Amino acid sequence: MPIVGFYSKNSTVELQIEWEKRLRVHLPSLKLVPLLSKDAEQATSALLWNSPLEILNKLKNLKGLISLGQGVDHILKNNLIPKNLPIVRIVDPYMAKSMSHWVILSILNFVRDAYGYYEQEKNKQYKSRKELNFLSLKIGIYGVGAIGSVVAKDLHNLGFAVEGWSRTKKEIEGVKSYYGENSIEKLIKNCDIHVCLLPLTPLTTNIFNTSTFAKMKRGSCFINAGRGDQVVENDLIEKCKSGHISSAILDVYRDEPLPKNHKFWQQSNIRIWPHVAAETNPETAAKQIANAINCIEIGKLPPNTIDRNLGY
Repeated sequence: MPIVGFYSKNSTVELQIEWEKRLRVHLPSLKLVPLLSKDAEQATSALLWNSPLEILNKLKNLKGLISLGQGVDHILKNNLIPKNLPIVRIVDPYMAKSMSHWVILSILNFVRDAYGYYEQEKNKQYKSRKELNFLSLKIGIYGVGAIGSVVAKDLHNLGFAVEGWSRTKKEIEGVKSYYGENSIEKLIKNCDIHVCLLPLTPLTTNIFNTSTFAKMKRGSCFINAGRGDQVVENDLIEKCKSGHISSAILDVYRDEPLPKNHKFWQQSNIRIWPHVAAETNPETAAKQIANAINCIEIGKLPPNTIDRNLGY
């Protein structure tokens, strides 16, 4: 019987029950236990989101860890996990489509000035507003992997000109792709709308800063659903204040939940979302997580095991 430790920061007991129900469809004998309970001492794997990492080194039966999301930076931080312990991430088509929907929503709100219309509605103003010509816009997707490639394709299919950047070469129909550190500036300088979907690694930490924003076209839109630590927040605020960045739509932050006294709340052209762009769905992700648990149990490397050297 696989015993799996479970921890999801700020979650409820109901969420653990939901996961156990979904996972048992594929692994009927599975037992999901709270990571911080005594029962977790027998766990051979753990299903985690933003867990206290110190506890993991005390669980001597652990053979592998599974992230409850696409990102694994919450597990890799501070290098507390032994190198021989495999770490698995979720790669779920449902999550990719959810992210695509959110990015499309954010872009269309910008292009059609939806927030301007919302303000007019409050004041009972009935008049048209300036609409950007979507044919003249270039959208840059930073990170065209399992999720970013879906976003790029969907935007292309909507008639947008899309460019993508990744660490290694990618070929996506209808999307102009760049790769490697030396080519990222082409995307920064070419595009009008910038969408960050990058994993958090030492190379991507603080990648969007004063220097980066200054190279973007004046009036650019910046969208971040990657990780908060990829943005130097005060630099973004200053560029939004000056109008160099005309609109920023954010779903992730350095501190989450976003503190009530954070300056982002005070900046009218920064839009706040509470890290919901692509939430993990137990119904669609359960099968692959159950398979990962089973692989860990029998000593087989699960699909979507990360490369520690790359950080994803």
